[in-house]
Amino acid sequence: MSKIKIAAVTLNTTPLDFKGNYESIAKAITSPEAKNADCILFPELCISGYGCEDAFYKPYVWTRSEDILRELKTLAPHQIVMVGLPVFVDSFLYNCMAVLYGSKVVALVPKLNLANTGVHYERRWFHSESEFINKTINYSGEPVPFGHFIFQTPNWNFGVEICEDSWSVQKPATTYSLQGIDVLFSPGASHFAIDKQNIRRQIFTESSRNQCNLQVFTNLSGNESGRIIFEGGAIFASLGNLVKEGPRLTFTPFHVTSYSFDPMEIRAAKARSFRDPKPKLQVGEFTKINLGTVPQAIGKDSLGFSVLDKRKETETNADENSNFIHLSSFEEFTRAVCLGLFDYLRKSRTKGFTLSLSGGADSATCALLVTAMKEIAKQENGDSIFSSLGIEEKNLLVTIYQKTENNSSLTEEIAKALSEELGCPFYSISIDRAVETSVELIESVLGKTLNWKEHDLPLQNIQARVRSPLVWLLANLNGHLLLSTGNRSEASVGYTTMDGDSSGSIAPLAGVSKEFLLDWLDDIQNGNNRFLSPKDSIRTLRNTKPTAELKPLSEHQEDEKDLMPYPILQSIERKLVFLAQTDEDCLENLNQEFPWETSENLSAYLKKFKKLFGISQWKRERLPPSFHLDDYGLDPKSSYRYPILSKET
Repeated sequence: MSKIKIAAVTLNTTPLDFKGNYESIAKAITSPEAKNADCILFPELCISGYGCEDAFYKPYVWTRSEDILRELKTLAPHQIVMVGLPVFVDSFLYNCMAVLYGSKVVALVPKLNLANTGVHYERRWFHSESEFINKTINYSGEPVPFGHFIFQTPNWNFGVEICEDSWSVQKPATTYSLQGIDVLFSPGASHFAIDKQNIRRQIFTESSRNQCNLQVFTNLSGNESGRIIFEGGAIFASLGNLVKEGPRLTFTPFHVTSYSFDPMEIRAAKARSFRDPKPKLQVGEFTKINLGTVPQAIGKDSLGFSVLDKRKETETNADENSNFIHLSSFEEFTRAVCLGLFDYLRKSRTKGFTLSLSGGADSATCALLVTAMKEIAKQENGDSIFSSLGIEEKNLLVTIYQKTENNSSLTEEIAKALSEELGCPFYSISIDRAVETSVELIESVLGKTLNWKEHDLPLQNIQARVRSPLVWLLANLNGHLLLSTGNRSEASVGYTTMDGDSSGSIAPLAGVSKEFLLDWLDDIQNGNNRFLSPKDSIRTLRNTKPTAELKPLSEHQEDEKDLMPYPILQSIERKLVFLAQTDEDCLENLNQEFPWETSENLSAYLKKFKKLFGISQWKRERLPPSFHLDDYGLDPKSSYRYPILSKET
């Protein structure tokens, strides 16, 4: 028996870009990798885009999706094609996969379990039934089955569950498998988080083992709508083995990963392993949709569904596994942020990035990531990619150092040296006179002279605020996005000056801690990051203590003196915010984790963190958009909602 070939497409979509999304889907269908496949799987909501947010309420989103589906269904009449879109039925909006075959919409399958945690808010827009459904609706002027079905072909059978369905306790596939599917398709819009792909591998590999089937997962790819990055990485898992994985975090519009399998191997495994489950699930027989005959109306003689690619029984997929490259956590972070920046740049149609380079770790990280983004984008899309986007490559990143009398010569040297190593324009200006003018104007209306003993914080903040309009002016003149350099640790305790160093179009580092960023720089210097090489300037930087340089140099200001040691700050943040521990449990765990610190010090750090976290929510509400990168985040628009006013403020 000839093998069945399945193509899983990872796709970079843009919300509401129906024409662009259609063109990418059409190109993927007609690509050499997919054109001879028996079945082509696309990700969840790929026609409309996943991140439409409240635009999902607008009827034109559903009707335009329907129009696009009408065009897609005729592109590959002899192949099964599955695409995602929103569908309005009766009084409800559903997140659906459309199964296309024979130039028809064979069925619409709605999502059962809606993702509604972390960065996902699907229940805000979509309805889901509490049980499997089976009915017929009028769609595009034709009766179309709507619900949950087993799809049959002469040689193999399959079912569809959508993203969160595969992560839920009661997977729809468990029931499908008992009623005869060979393949379970799981199209997704699963966001990037460091090391999350390992969890996906475990889920689909183990599910394929206990269900005795082939499981096919495909995903969106890229920075779709601003905050969430999708990583692609199609997965084929068969009978408990990860048999194929597609590339992740690619910079191309789509990527096709294919795999061929023998349905009889699946059925032989079922014969060995399956017996009636106890207790037995009380689920009725699923309606079966037969895909055995292509309608003659398409104008071609057809004897029914056929395997188009006559591969030999001995064919293997080992050579195709070359797409899989293991990435460390630091390399995942590198590629994810680079992809986020690249998509943000091209989808916003701007000319590059402007960065206030301070000589510190955060701004240096931003500069390194933009440089890595440039090289990866050229490697994957050709050397002309930026010129094709109307971007002058030599001005892709422009940096400026804005010094005051409180800045050391060392940080300026680091900033200048890093810019030279990266080959990007660098400017250095003194803003002392601008700071003095601002202070003098306020002194003239207050009738008193400001001093560091009484007015420490205002005098620190005015320096950061004076820098903001100047770097914005430079960014506007360049036609650039302005990068904000704040990290999650600073966001948690409000260690940022609003309308100063918090200014920017996007905050690419706000999804990870300062501790992580420092370790990331060290990993580069140790030669472990394949996307970035060690830098002399970074070696010098890592031999200095992180400092805001807003106080007189004689005071030797350091971030960790102002706050607390960064590893302790990160540990407290994770325990209180992500793990939701009580103060007592948190302190007990801190004592075990940091035995060299006194319990009194740790208790003081905990109290300080709680106070700063509570009063800083208003700042987090006003920070620039950030990328979700870790297993949790603090962005109130996508990750962590917290009251601005509460007892803790």
